[in-house]
Amino acid sequence: MKKKKIFITWHYTTHGIAYLKHILSAYFKYGLDVYNQGDFSQEEMNKVFAVEAGEKLRFDKVFYLTSNQKSFDKLSLRRIDYIDNILEKDNIIKNDPDLKNIWAEIIELRKEEYYKYKKFPRLDDEINYVRKKYKKNFQKWQNSLWRDIHHYEITEQVSWFGRYSNAKEIYKNGEIFINKEFDISDFRDPLQIAKKVTPFITELKEKYLNASFIINASLGSNETQVVWQVLSELNFLPENTTLIQTYDKKEKIEDRFKPFVIKKIPNKIVTEISSQIKLYDKEVKSESRILAELKMKHYLKSGFAILILGERGIGKSRLAEKFVENRKFISVNCASFTNNLIAESILFGHKKGSFTDAKEDKKGVFEEADGGILFLDEIHNLDKLVQTKLMKALQTDQNNRFTIIPVGGSEEDKKDLNLTIILASNNSIKELRKKLLPDFYDRVTQLVIELPPLRDSKQDIEQEFQSIWDQLQFNQKYPYEKNIKKDKKLINWIKQLELFGNYRDLQKIAIYYKTYLDFDEKIKEILKEKNAFEFTRKEFNKYISYNEYLKEIEFPEDKKAEEIIDKFKAKLAHWVINKYHGAPNAAAHFKEVGGKTTVATLYKWQKLIK
Repeated sequence: MKKKKIFITWHYTTHGIAYLKHILSAYFKYGLDVYNQGDFSQEEMNKVFAVEAGEKLRFDKVFYLTSNQKSFDKLSLRRIDYIDNILEKDNIIKNDPDLKNIWAEIIELRKEEYYKYKKFPRLDDEINYVRKKYKKNFQKWQNSLWRDIHHYEITEQVSWFGRYSNAKEIYKNGEIFINKEFDISDFRDPLQIAKKVTPFITELKEKYLNASFIINASLGSNETQVVWQVLSELNFLPENTTLIQTYDKKEKIEDRFKPFVIKKIPNKIVTEISSQIKLYDKEVKSESRILAELKMKHYLKSGFAILILGERGIGKSRLAEKFVENRKFISVNCASFTNNLIAESILFGHKKGSFTDAKEDKKGVFEEADGGILFLDEIHNLDKLVQTKLMKALQTDQNNRFTIIPVGGSEEDKKDLNLTIILASNNSIKELRKKLLPDFYDRVTQLVIELPPLRDSKQDIEQEFQSIWDQLQFNQKYPYEKNIKKDKKLINWIKQLELFGNYRDLQKIAIYYKTYLDFDEKIKEILKEKNAFEFTRKEFNKYISYNEYLKEIEFPEDKKAEEIIDKFKAKLAHWVINKYHGAPNAAAHFKEVGGKTTVATLYKWQKLIK
């Protein structure tokens, strides 16, 4: 069964429905190659449906989203204020005496009607007037109607599209071309727009289960554009949706009808922007983290695969993205591979028919990341068979290009790609030696960056907590300088913690603290904790996974016994201070069980390994 193709756009008050017709013409002439064509001439696109253009892409449904005219007039009154434009700025009309004469008369009639009744004559009235008075040049004038159609009311524009435009046979009004009208009073209210649009999208998803959708997100108002992006970010739009933007090339000021561009835009533009712009990263202070960042900047220039090692939640993907600049960044978690075939398909792509669900050719993440960076997280989860195939792909040529063949493909389908591979794992080198094939292990450990846990870079903890507070957008309601920085107990406590979850622990702490600030007075009266710090500490300590730090004690063969003892004492001090909420409580605990370990001793042990 042929997959239906559906196009959706809002009405755009300053461009009108002829602009949509020209966009549809571009798809009709070029198909999906439309995104590689550069500028489109509106004059040329207007002729497409009138001549034998070749049908590359005809949409099965076109939904033209509108509301009442008054709502759109609140956005712009250009259709009224600029009715002389066709006479003053349209070179085609100005250079044709017959058309110029007819349009001059039409414009005067419009002005008279508008000043008397505050509305323009109806389209049919003008057509009948010209047909009767200018019979000889009527057809020529009617063919020029698209040049001024945006000055009519929306209902008149839709009528023109279905009855008079050269697209009327291709996109039959009411059958293929559907004017979907919403009751929206304020196009500056994104919530109102979203409430009207979401039931419509739900209906489309249920009715056209396997359809592909192209949504022009750039027309309507700024707020309709925001709604499309929010719905896309929330995965609410149909699964197979492409968002596009269309815009005029304004630098062509001599032409009334500017060339226009059709471009794909990211379906998740918020995620895309956040991956490219690091709003909250600050300069690190600890030498170990400075070294990790300097290595990453240097290694990225080499073109070879990079392996990042570090505990869970320490920000391995954050380090991988920090220096990508303007390159695209594709991230995959290897723990999500449910079987080897899916893993290979995700990594290398597949050919249509290569397995049961392979309904069409599909690119893999290697190909998607071509020219950019591919980040493979949790590589310790890779099956041995996948490791073997990945190892072959990681064998670059003399120009550091990677070679892949999609699942079900042959040598003819081989692709040479230019990208940087970054891999990551929260396993230790010792664990990776056990889990990875020797050859694969050797291949991925050529350039290694060990990212230290936050407990080993205490100098950075406070500024990282501030970054987390900003990232969670708590700063808008509770400014950090006013609500957090002054709480010395909180800051000192955070610095003492082992933070086994690293950034995830900082996130928990920020969430607990902000939650208390949000409580009303009744909740605060019932709680035993009388301030945000006490509440945060109690909630955090309930669920901390402190045991992971001491789950295994390694005794390195190249260290003296004294060094090993010092390391053990440091770990013990870190653990017990965290468990009993501070050195004084920990010392009291040891005293209670008959020991003599003091607060000073615990602090001394804690500093044995920094």
